[in-house]
Amino acid sequence: MITFNNYSAEILQLAAMKFRVKLPVIFVLIGILTILSSSAQPFDTLRVMSYNLTNYGNTIDACTNTTNGPALKNPEFKNIMKYVMPDILGVCEMNTNPAFANNFLNNVLNTDGITYYKKSNQQVEPAGTLTSILYYNSDKLVLNKQSYASTSPRLTHHYRLYLKTDQLANGDTVWINVLAGHLKAGNTAADATERGNAATTIRNFLNGFNRKENCLIMGDFNTYRSSEAAYQNLTAAGTKPAYQFQDPVNRVGSWTTNSAYSDVHTQCPSLNYNSGCYSGGGLDDRFDFILMNRHMLNDSAGLKYITGTYKALGNDGSHYNKSITDSPTNNSAPSAVLQSLYKGSDHLPVVARLRVAGSFTTATRSIRKTQQFDMEVSGNQLLVQGVEDGHRSHLLFTDVNGKVLWEGDQTIIGSHLEIPSEVRTGGLVFVKCSTDNHFFSSLKFLRIKY
Repeated sequence: MITFNNYSAEILQLAAMKFRVKLPVIFVLIGILTILSSSAQPFDTLRVMSYNLTNYGNTIDACTNTTNGPALKNPEFKNIMKYVMPDILGVCEMNTNPAFANNFLNNVLNTDGITYYKKSNQQVEPAGTLTSILYYNSDKLVLNKQSYASTSPRLTHHYRLYLKTDQLANGDTVWINVLAGHLKAGNTAADATERGNAATTIRNFLNGFNRKENCLIMGDFNTYRSSEAAYQNLTAAGTKPAYQFQDPVNRVGSWTTNSAYSDVHTQCPSLNYNSGCYSGGGLDDRFDFILMNRHMLNDSAGLKYITGTYKALGNDGSHYNKSITDSPTNNSAPSAVLQSLYKGSDHLPVVARLRVAGSFTTATRSIRKTQQFDMEVSGNQLLVQGVEDGHRSHLLFTDVNGKVLWEGDQTIIGSHLEIPSEVRTGGLVFVKCSTDNHFFSSLKFLRIKY
């Protein structure tokens, strides 16, 4: 395994000692690797998250300030957000009083030295006390404008953002449109009709867009099966196929009380926690989604969904009609995060990652000036310098095409992290690492299979 900072001499040595190839072949090999080194640059990513907060700041039925107030929920949400570190976060079931959206911003997101999260403006809802809000990483994104589709019973909010990448210096950037909403709940024919009408309103709203840009829609759709009019209307080609939405994991079907879809269920992570306020019953419904248009799935507008990164956080596929903390042991997230997911809401958040064309000019560079640590490769380990043992780290290994080879969490022990077996193949590998004390590092290295 060779890092690209000093690989040339080692390539010669390996070629001579291991492969016994002729000198012209060695120079050809070096030439190819030089081209790879100059053209295959590490890429940046955006972490996207959609989360129904379950009556955040809203008092209704058994959801009171005593059982479901922000003071109880904030520590759980903070634990979840520190684990995911989303760049784009759309939430629903936020109380319409702006004080609660600010509470979440200041006591969940911008904590422990983090100050870069901002939120959208709050649009007045036509009825009710619940709304949707967008939070975003202002080191990476700028909110250009916001509007809404006049859906019922709640508005579907639209946000147009651009990325702070190195392309800005040339007067160009990458645009992303985010729609965040919460469709009508209920399993009656009338409820399904109202959801279908809302989806039609959303598509008509998008038909007014003159540009073909990246677009995703997220939120609690309350749909029970993909044959519902709401889902069909969102995913149909329509008069503007550029804004036709697709399921990144292609898990269409009848989701409700169907164990065949246990891996994508989002409600409810607990059987009976916060009874009367939370729906309970364990995981058996897929209500929460992040759907993406064809630009985001085909990389035609500077962003691309990274295959394998869409998931219902905390759902390991083995807890159908169970709490996520029940047996068998759930290893999809740290136990403390699972406990927070269990307590924080009666929905699981949906998360995904997007590959960015270009590099961010603020987030990585400004942070790394003071919070960068060093990594180097030694055998099947990453040696870590600058971070103490015991800190949790999040690792992302990708190949030269951006394919995720492995993503997960490890604890630093003996100043090293393990390179997973999935990465121990030949080829150029990129690794990015972030730790729970907000340190960052990245490395590219070549693995030679012999």
